[in-house]
Amino acid sequence: MNKNILLSVDDLKVYFRGADGRASKAVDGVSYDIRREETVCLVGESGCGKTVSALSILGLIPQPPGEIVGGRILFDGRDLLPLTDEEMQRIRGNRVAMVFQEPLTSLNPVFKIGDQIAESIRIHRKIDADAQRQRCIQLLEDVGIASAEERLNAYPHQLSGGQRQRVMIAMALSCNPELVIADEPTTALDVTVQAQILKLFKVLQQKHNMAVLYITHDLGVVSAVADRVYVMYAGIIVEQGQTAQIFREPQHPYTRGLLSSLPTRSKRGQRLYSIAGSVPDPAHKPVGCPFHPRCPHAVQTCRERFPKMCDYGKGHLARCPVLYTNRNETA
Repeated sequence: MNKNILLSVDDLKVYFRGADGRASKAVDGVSYDIRREETVCLVGESGCGKTVSALSILGLIPQPPGEIVGGRILFDGRDLLPLTDEEMQRIRGNRVAMVFQEPLTSLNPVFKIGDQIAESIRIHRKIDADAQRQRCIQLLEDVGIASAEERLNAYPHQLSGGQRQRVMIAMALSCNPELVIADEPTTALDVTVQAQILKLFKVLQQKHNMAVLYITHDLGVVSAVADRVYVMYAGIIVEQGQTAQIFREPQHPYTRGLLSSLPTRSKRGQRLYSIAGSVPDPAHKPVGCPFHPRCPHAVQTCRERFPKMCDYGKGHLARCPVLYTNRNETA
């Protein structure tokens, strides 16, 4: 294995079974890599499996109804899936941490901010209470919260949305993790605060030499922060590549649809493009390519066979043989 690869998700399959026993294939054979100190974005519509794949890394899938039915998750060369709860506890919050989407619901409303930040430090670092407090103050200062010492005694409801998100980042960084997973970290924030949080992530990433996996549906976030991008649809990766490749030369119809729906100055006064239809039910996916019911390029083969990845070179892959064939024929 390449020693520069920190995390490798290989053919991961996560299913949820309903009362009738039918499996909802939330993640259906997903593979992606994250290199050390790299920023990777996992992008796609709500319900495509992004968050489920991230929660699988940390062993946070509720079982039942969830079940990891296949694949591997290699962190620093070690498969996380066979580990016991005790073994995962040593990794979760220590070497891999997560910033959740809604800080108000993720923070405990009855505990002070300082106590919540200190929890991970108490578990993973054997230092006295005084050192824990100083570490908490330093973390709050690092994430840009003024009057850090006073804020240790505040409750979550006494902070603004942006401040709560900064606290979540401080908690994630408390043990200097090698990988931080950020699940829609700016969704509930206004545009100005979003920009501040993304800038903060970048500064802290450089300071702590950590890798970051962003889970997002916001292509503006992707273009601002990502080194590489994986586009998910209906539980599978449909396209992957460097950020410039994805934005300049998208090679999958779904990726093209997402980019075409972005508002730009050149489209002022025009009706914005939208992809017809909706994401299929994970329990009733169509045969063949899961995107074919919504795809303007679909042919009969798309309705019969699951598409393989087509290689465009330099790490740019897309799961659409139709566009790949058309490109080669016109080249």
